[in-house]
Amino acid sequence: MRRALAVPALAALLALTLVATSYGIATYSTVFRRAYLKDGLLTILVIGSDLGPPHRPANPLRGRADGVHLIAVDTNAKRATIVDFPRDSMIGGRKVNGHLAAGGPSRLEGAMEGYTGIPIDFWVLATFRSVENVVDGMGGVDVVVETRMRDAFSGSDFEPGPQRLAGWQALTFVRDRKSVPGGDFGRTRNQGSLLRYAHAQIRRSHADLPELVRLAGLLARNTATNIPKTELVQLAVLAAEIPAANVLQVPLSGSAGLERGASVVRLAPGGTFDRIRAGQVGP
Repeated sequence: MRRALAVPALAALLALTLVATSYGIATYSTVFRRAYLKDGLLTILVIGSDLGPPHRPANPLRGRADGVHLIAVDTNAKRATIVDFPRDSMIGGRKVNGHLAAGGPSRLEGAMEGYTGIPIDFWVLATFRSVENVVDGMGGVDVVVETRMRDAFSGSDFEPGPQRLAGWQALTFVRDRKSVPGGDFGRTRNQGSLLRYAHAQIRRSHADLPELVRLAGLLARNTATNIPKTELVQLAVLAAEIPAANVLQVPLSGSAGLERGASVVRLAPGGTFDRIRAGQVGP
């Protein structure tokens, strides 16, 4: 089993599997297998576990999925959609974050496939430490903080505006749900935004093939995933071919309520999943 590290939501997973940069990699061809060979649609479930050493020593594969993002990539048109799911979303008869604790990544993957009607090719799971390590491995990530963030629980303390986040700061950015508008909706959106910012930054840095190999290794060391090792670099090259302007982020909305005394979210996804199933990916 791969060592799993850290991040509820942003799961820096996208930051490497769906993001990288090309400059001089046009001579390398990307070879795809499995289902996405047939329809050109690659789907990756990004999971952020709330367990994992050193912050919360326990098995990350049996934690709660405080970060859940579905990434759909049109491998032909080089376009992508990131769908953000609040952790309290009711999916498959329970909160979506509970499926991981109940049966691991495969259980969560099955619940998400049943709800969205979209076959999922791979999953990637990260923890709090994953976010710190991946962001630091990238030399920090440039983001735009949209509102004042100050939350003693997560440790966030940001003024609005552009800034570069170190790993520990990125972790507080994606964990804050008390000082951001919309609570958990806002936190989930920030998680997806960090993925987009990481992707855009790698694009700007003009990474060459050796750098993409390094980033793929960084991801592999800091996450647990069922992506075959032989395909990690291929996916990094694919990410490098996707312009930042071709990535659409869709933070799902819904209504908050109570079920058996617990707060829940009943999603209103509109036509989000219909569009992905129809191959309408990206802006």
